[in-house]
Amino acid sequence: MSILLLNKEKDMTSFSAVKQAQKELGFKKAGHGGTLDPLATGVLPIFFEQSTKFLQFFNSETKEYIADFIFGISSNTEDITGILTYEKINKEPKEIEIKRALKKFEGITEQLPPKFSAKKINGVQMYKLARKGQDFNRTPQKINIYNIELLGYEYPRFQIKVSCSKGTYIRTLGVDIGKSLDQSVSMCELKRTKFGSLGLHESVTLTELKNLDKQEKMQYVRRVEEILIDIPQVEIRSSEVTKFQNGCQIKAREIEDTGKHFIFNKKELLGLGIVDENFMINPLKVLTKGEKIRNELK
Repeated sequence: MSILLLNKEKDMTSFSAVKQAQKELGFKKAGHGGTLDPLATGVLPIFFEQSTKFLQFFNSETKEYIADFIFGISSNTEDITGILTYEKINKEPKEIEIKRALKKFEGITEQLPPKFSAKKINGVQMYKLARKGQDFNRTPQKINIYNIELLGYEYPRFQIKVSCSKGTYIRTLGVDIGKSLDQSVSMCELKRTKFGSLGLHESVTLTELKNLDKQEKMQYVRRVEEILIDIPQVEIRSSEVTKFQNGCQIKAREIEDTGKHFIFNKKELLGLGIVDENFMINPLKVLTKGEKIRNELK
């Protein structure tokens, strides 16, 4: 069950990064958690082969970013990749004013997604409509900013670290911070430093990966249960394997908690099950029958 923690490099789409990593490791199927724009760098988890079945249980993880912004510039994309407008600043914000403004954004709030984003309206991504100059209504999304702090400030540039929920647009956060200070702001740098419990120190860039041999590459390939550490494991008997693979209920033993569990038999991952209040295992995601799930290159 193979998962790679990629440190995506700048000026590359997430799709391109996934395809290149897939080619390097020789897998046929791949998917990723949490898209990063070409401007952004940082942690991009890539799920290969049957591990893609577990992506939906990973995308809700808390994320952490370090972002740089510039005062005095507005952009139609809210970052420096768009059409830029330079505006005169009458008063430079003080550091204490920025810190006070940041604290106002902590907690559960609503955020209006940027026009140039992958959010869909009637099945069409908003950035496609925006590129055509079409008008459309955007719906505010509920987000949670768990923590935000100012890392550095030297006018006109400031840097923040943000821990937030899924669906938070950091460039929009920066623009909103600017509005609260009566300033125009555009994002110029973005790095995702954490995805759940996974950090940059556990990741590898494509440049680094391409310079490794097969054995060295494998040190960066992880098993799904090592990544989704919040999901407990339960062992079933060999006589119950076929039942689980056929979608039948199985009695759970030696566990105290209900909810999602990884299902194992003799150290082989069989899938994911839901343990109900009667401590019965209900198959949720079943891996292909008889397939040995190993971390190995094709």
